[in-house]
Amino acid sequence: MLPCVRCGCGCVSSGWGCWRSACRQPLRPLPLTVTDPVLSQRVNPFGITEWFAAGTVTNTGTAAYLDVALEGEVTAADGAVVGIAYGVLVDACGLGVRPGRALEPGESAPYLLAVELDADDLVPAALQVAVTAVETAPAPVNPFLTYRDITTVYEGDVARVEWTRQGELRFAVGCTDDTYTDWDWFAADTETGEYASIDLPYPDLRDPVILDRLALEDDEDVRHARIAFHPDSRRFVFQDPVNILLTAEPDGTFQRLIWDALSRYSLQGYVWTPGERFLAYYFGAFGEPVRYITASLAGQNVSIPIMDVAPSLIVPGPTPDGARVVLAQDVDGVTGYYIVSTTNPGNQIKLFDGEAPGNNYPAPVFAATTNVPVSIYVIRDIDGQARLQCYNLGAETLHTLTVLPLTLADDESGWSALSPDGKLLALGAEGRHGGLWLIDLTQYAACPR
Repeated sequence: MLPCVRCGCGCVSSGWGCWRSACRQPLRPLPLTVTDPVLSQRVNPFGITEWFAAGTVTNTGTAAYLDVALEGEVTAADGAVVGIAYGVLVDACGLGVRPGRALEPGESAPYLLAVELDADDLVPAALQVAVTAVETAPAPVNPFLTYRDITTVYEGDVARVEWTRQGELRFAVGCTDDTYTDWDWFAADTETGEYASIDLPYPDLRDPVILDRLALEDDEDVRHARIAFHPDSRRFVFQDPVNILLTAEPDGTFQRLIWDALSRYSLQGYVWTPGERFLAYYFGAFGEPVRYITASLAGQNVSIPIMDVAPSLIVPGPTPDGARVVLAQDVDGVTGYYIVSTTNPGNQIKLFDGEAPGNNYPAPVFAATTNVPVSIYVIRDIDGQARLQCYNLGAETLHTLTVLPLTLADDESGWSALSPDGKLLALGAEGRHGGLWLIDLTQYAACPR
């Protein structure tokens, strides 16, 4: 079946064309290429085994398309029709893309179809997919926009970016809500920008004995735990089923309590700092204020309790020791960036006025000399374009360095991490425009490293 353009009077398909059901006028095929669907089974949240189909849609035309929907007939091995399938474009986590998100020219996106069989004992063998969509004007593209001295390493959903103490750059690809064992891991060559697949850099904790020690009973508990290893530590951080934050050894022993009384807060992720310390950040949805705590993998608390820290409009960037953060706040109707103590929120220094991009943007990054912060790298949306800025702490001046190839929808996130020598900033993002980029900071003399 050929794809149809949706119209007010409906659309039907035939074996040799595509027609408006009322007008009976032939429609041109859409320039949306659909890969053959792969049929698989999974267990849904209700414990029922169901069939689904997955693949990719690519826009090969010059227009953009909204409300992309897919449907088709399911056939058995003998060619008999045994069911139907219907679905939409999804993200890396299998969730439908947000309304109003267009598939731009040249873009590809995964799709997911639910399969409904006429009887439970039937086995699908093939699926013919038809796609419908609403044509719209493509997003404007600035042909003069270039990204000077920025290296594109990877294009796709990046779930994690990290540097080791030795200067190795690792990144993971997949759904950010999955566990680190489900991601595909790669190491990047910072000289050439090339990358290669690597084995899982951390031990797999799915041993039943370990999970019992962690009080994690099923896959949902494991996902909720947000288990993560600091790139320079053998220990990991996780939350239990009631959101108590702890650290532990790889075998689940020697657990150290970080904070309890966190049941009302939603853990979203971690920001790693040198010295095996970290910032854990919490918010419920896009646009909500961010709360946070800082601690060490050894189990030492640095910050005061989460309900007492100064809330932020962005994910805060911690100093190497976790004793201070740079964050954004709205004070008397004016948005600005501040350095705030994590032990005494009243101890704060205003850096500059400027709009904050939201809690899905990369956290600010401190550049430090012998653990003494000298500069802060900030990524903000300025006039509709993501830009990298640096704040020189000694001169107390803000400098705009370059535009960035970062485009985030409200339901997508980005991350950044500074190399140990301070020369390279790695920028990662998930979503339709996700990827991994390397920014050469040695070209900018405005801020010390």
